Amino acid sequence: MQNRGWHYVYMAAKTLAILVVLGAALLAALWLASFFLYASLRVDPLHSGIWGWPDAARAWHDGGLPKEGRRLAGSAIFGLLVAFGGPGLGLSALWNRSGHRRLYGSARFASDAEIRAAGLL
Repeated sequence: MQNRGWHYVYMAAKTLAILVVLGAALLAALWLASFFLYASLRVDPLHSGIWGWPDAARAWHDGGLPKEGRRLAGSAIFGLLVAFGGPGLGLSALWNRSGHRRLYGSARFASDAEIRAAGLL
């Protein structure tokens, strides 16, 4: 019975860790979207902050930025791709690289023993 309780604690901790990672990635995506939006507007992107994109989206919705809808959408998509796709791509590159044989530089001449074992001599 006690083992069952630890299972629930483990699952709750795992769920909480996943939610924290996703929340951090969403905050990073929001900051990146603000950064890319400010850079596309030719404003210093380091002053964008986390609320730059939502403020601009609210201004666009209220009619304050009538011709900036594409820029807002593009910066949001680019921010999401960088925030979620970058770490995913990096993990995928690390995962796929391990365990593969080398593509270049692994060729060599066979030794006499290998030639005799293959029945070529």
